[in-house]
Parts: sequence; structure tokens; C-alpha cells
Amino acid sequence: MIALWRKFFSLARSDRRLVVEAAALMALVWTGLRILRFATLQRILDRYIKYAMSRPIGHTAAVSIATVRWAIGAVSARAPSANCLVQALAADAMLRRRHLPSEIRIGVRPRSGHSARLEGHAWVESGGVVAVGALDDLSEFETLAPARPR
Repeated sequence: MIALWRKFFSLARSDRRLVVEAAALMALVWTGLRILRFATLQRILDRYIKYAMSRPIGHTAAVSIATVRWAIGAVSARAPSANCLVQALAADAMLRRRHLPSEIRIGVRPRSGHSARLEGHAWVESGGVVAVGALDDLSEFETLAPARPR
């Protein structure tokens, strides 16, 4: 645990802020998915984005996508309950806060084997690339309609 704190405090101040933002958003999303309707959680995240957009952030698009991907990955590696949907919703909020285009994708594919169960996955695309939630072959997933138009 002490090594984890040392590693956290060895980060640059901007990286520490990004990790704290990712952790707070992922905690909010994880809790919200359990106690709120999905539309209510989306409205809360939209309010956060509108409020936070008033603060300027000076990164290029490529750096922002990479740093958001890094922060979400760092937090989710230490939070086993942070499934792909939690990561995707938090990453979407972080990217939109930075004025970057972001689209949450939710897809399903049949599981291989004897069962007829479906496997689901959520990921975020920004600027034509998968920002968070990349798998080896996302083309196997049938993408569902977006939850809401942007």
C-alpha cells in the first residue's frame, strides 16, 4: 500500500489530478449504475461535463486521449469492480470535458460454445480510434443503437 502511495505522489501534478478525476468518476458511475436509472446517471455526468468545461485544459487531442486511456487503465487495474461499462462512461465524461468527440459503443456477441448466452462489451471511440475498452477483435460485436444522440 505504501508503494502505491509513493508511486502516486511521484507522478506529475497534472497526472495525479487526472488519476483522481478518473477514480472519482469511476466511483460515481459504479454507484450510480446500482442506485439510479441510466438516464439519471447520464444527466448527472452531463452536468459534471458542463460545469467542468468552464475550466480550460491545454492538451492536444492525441495527448488527451492517451492520458485519459492511461488514467482509466491505472484506476481500473486497482479497482476490480470497474467493469467495461464503468470505464467507458467515465472515459466518455473525461474526453467530453476536454472538448473531444466521444462516442460510447455497447456491443454484444454470442458466446462460443454450447450456451446461447450473449457476451456484452462497452468501449469508447474518439476521433476514429478506440480510446478505452479495446479488445483484440471488436468487429465480432454487434453494436447496439446509441443510448442517446449527441
